[in-house]
Amino acid sequence: MTNDITLAQTLDGATLDSFLLYLEDMPNTAKTYKSCIKRFMLWLQDQPDAQQPTTNTVRRYKEDLTKRGYKPNTVHLYMVAIKQWFKWLESIGKYPNVAQYVKSGKVNRKSPKSYFEAAQVQAILKSIDQTTQAGKRDYALLVLLFTCGLRTIEASRAKVKDITILGAQRVLLVQGKGKADASDYVPLPDHVYTVLTDYLTTRSIKAKDIPACTEPLFTSTSNRSKGQTLSTRSISKICKTSFIKAGFNDPKWTAHSTRHTAGILSLELGHSQRDTQLMLRHASGDTTNIYLHQIGKLGNSATADISKAIFD
Repeated sequence: MTNDITLAQTLDGATLDSFLLYLEDMPNTAKTYKSCIKRFMLWLQDQPDAQQPTTNTVRRYKEDLTKRGYKPNTVHLYMVAIKQWFKWLESIGKYPNVAQYVKSGKVNRKSPKSYFEAAQVQAILKSIDQTTQAGKRDYALLVLLFTCGLRTIEASRAKVKDITILGAQRVLLVQGKGKADASDYVPLPDHVYTVLTDYLTTRSIKAKDIPACTEPLFTSTSNRSKGQTLSTRSISKICKTSFIKAGFNDPKWTAHSTRHTAGILSLELGHSQRDTQLMLRHASGDTTNIYLHQIGKLGNSATADISKAIFD
């Protein structure tokens, strides 16, 4: 394939829609990639080789992102999206894959994980007003996230019927990121199950109704979207609001901190790396190792001993 066509010819709405359809099993990924590609195309409009970008064009874009102060993880995300876009364009004969040999950039996977101690989790949960349906929902949501380490997308995708039994164990079926269906699961402790069913009763869903109920596990209570699936953005807002109400008002604490908390507490309570990896559904044990590394550093008394030696 040669560059005898212009990239502009590939950017009709139908082509972009086709690419997003190609990613239909990963709706969040499709939404993110669409935003990344549009940003790239806006940048490209002001470039001298806008009509027929080359590998050097893509490299210049990557350099420009870095110069503008974007974090390494953000640059990596943008480049992955663009590389997938050009790879797909070539696969359908629309444009050469000029991004093939451009590296996506390094990702910082070992940054400190923000998490809560058990006592802090208790304070957050106690601060939630459970006298309303929204309050019971928020409480059930936070209990599930903190205890089972779910991602926000997994909590958003969960259906009531996903609460089920495998063997003798009550579990919640989980549709993880990049998955087309609920093909994984997390065990549900009795207390978590009780909290969830208590919330479901506010929606007139009894325990006997759960196996056949296809409604979302967590739904909106606002007038505009009442009964609809609780979005990941809403889940993040609920978490952040709960943290702040309990006195934990710091940008480092996000909805994902609940997942980090579950991982850290699991290891601190003596569970193996393998147990923790299975709970969090990490594809690689290296990801779980980050938690072990953080626990080791936090428990390191070297700096305290050095301080004593100098100042005491």
